[in-house]
Amino acid sequence: MKALFVITGVTDPGLLPRIIEPLAKLGQVPARVHATRESGDGSEMTVDLRLAGVPATTAERIEFALRAIVGVHQVFAVIEPAE
Repeated sequence: MKALFVITGVTDPGLLPRIIEPLAKLGQVPARVHATRESGDGSEMTVDLRLAGVPATTAERIEFALRAIVGVHQVFAVIEPAE
């Protein structure tokens, strides 16, 4: 199973570690992490986070945890069903 998360939040040096922490707590290593603050005035960061080989329940837990992070404005999640 694959999961894709696009997270937007305030540009802050502590935001990336806060985003990665829920994955680490659940024993997951991202397949991809890409962060940028290229759009607008740079006050907002966008993080593309992808997981592969993750159970649906774990992906849902990660989504819930990402939404609760201080500084996160929005989380867009796509969790692909197992084949």
